[in-house]
Amino acid sequence: MKLGRRDYEMMIPVLTLALMTIGAFAVYSASNAGGGSHFYRQLIYMGIGLGVGIVIALVPDRLTFAFSYVAYTVALMLLALVLLVGTGPTGRWLGVGAFHIQPSELAKPATVLALARFLSDQRNVLTKPMNVLSMVIIAAIPFGLILIEPDMGTSLVIPVITGAMAFYAGIPLLIVVLVVSPVAVMVASINPYALVIVIGALILFAYFTGVRMPLALLWGAAMGGIGYLTPKLWMQLQPYQRDRLTTFLSPESDPLGAGYQMIQSKVAIGSGEFWGRGFLQGSQTQRGFLPEQHTDFIFSVIGEELGFAGAALVLILFWLLILRMLYMARKVHNPFARLTIIGVASVIGFQVLVNVGMTVGLMPITGLPLPLLSYGGSSMLTTMMMIGLATGMSSRWKQRG
Repeated sequence: MKLGRRDYEMMIPVLTLALMTIGAFAVYSASNAGGGSHFYRQLIYMGIGLGVGIVIALVPDRLTFAFSYVAYTVALMLLALVLLVGTGPTGRWLGVGAFHIQPSELAKPATVLALARFLSDQRNVLTKPMNVLSMVIIAAIPFGLILIEPDMGTSLVIPVITGAMAFYAGIPLLIVVLVVSPVAVMVASINPYALVIVIGALILFAYFTGVRMPLALLWGAAMGGIGYLTPKLWMQLQPYQRDRLTTFLSPESDPLGAGYQMIQSKVAIGSGEFWGRGFLQGSQTQRGFLPEQHTDFIFSVIGEELGFAGAALVLILFWLLILRMLYMARKVHNPFARLTIIGVASVIGFQVLVNVGMTVGLMPITGLPLPLLSYGGSSMLTTMMMIGLATGMSSRWKQRG
């Protein structure tokens, strides 16, 4: 079936290009003091990402569906390989010569595709225990491999993808909460009182949604076991990762050490006021007071130099991008395409929430990049792959699965 001009989805690519343009200027400013090498590399990454996104957008949905499990298997193999021969400061990259890729980034679109295929295949019998278990296994394998690296920030994306896609597919809220509750317990285990409150809330939620009290208590005991084991996992993290989480609660306790990034980020954003200090005029940015300002803290650069107005514009563009994806997901007739678009929207939305939250001090520093804006080849490539999937599937919204 030929597509008319009105069938092509243009809003998603336009919003994507707008965000990439803002990101390019922000990276240029962030790397200006060091000679701008990051900026020119980012332009290359953007060019490659655009090319990959366009190619993927043109791939027929049936072909994407056919190779979804293949992509998932390849991603798992790369995640396993990086544990053995990973390179880079944190050992999370695979590289040959000048080419390096971060497998945990590739796992995001691969997991989206695998879950979309499984949920669309089983859409009429999703609540069967074996199907729920299979869905959990599909998500748990990449989640566990990424967590072992260790990369806690990226690993948290997987349960968010799973919960959002499962709920949209029609799985009852109770089951979705059951799937994602271990993550909530792991986070709450930082504080014993918070852990007790979360487990108690989960037991009450289960009981009042129809679960018998013995089973609800058994679920609570299982969550308590996860909460007990989490501190042991905590000790397996790198020192800098533990510092990121502890200083989130009190960054002023170590203002020149682990809390330095968060404090300087808030100073940079606050100094921008409403209109900002001006492009290339931010003192925190241009004097290099803000570590990782071209990657994890690119939003702080925007807040300082473009002010509240510029930061709000970025958030509005992201909001429009995600809203458009959700709208197109409702229009498409193909269940696999619909769930894939939901998965892409959930990845981008979660990363924006976490990245912006950590720059303003509302969330711990996790290392999740800001999609389309942060410097980095792996992040740009995988984000454009996902946007290419969403754009292509939105354009073919009349096709049925």
